[in-house]
Amino acid sequence: MDKKTVATIAYLSRLSLNKKNEDKITNDLENIIKFIDQLNAAETDNIEPLASPLEKTAKTRPDKITAQNRKEIFLERSPKSNEDYFLVPRVVE
Repeated sequence: MDKKTVATIAYLSRLSLNKKNEDKITNDLENIIKFIDQLNAAETDNIEPLASPLEKTAKTRPDKITAQNRKEIFLERSPKSNEDYFLVPRVVE
């Protein structure tokens, strides 16, 4: 992992990096990739996958309505709304 790759990843993920933490982030990403390589090297051919390491199941309860519809309250408190929905700034061009 080199600084150019880290800068490209930062650009694509819309993160701003400064020179002060560039070396640390590069080192951290290298360590993460090494750890993933260790996980990929683990022998898992004869191991059954687990949905959960615990055999317990969650207790369930019947669903029941406990709160009133507060749509109007939230729409009134929002910076911008139009009838039944929120208006937000466009983020994708």
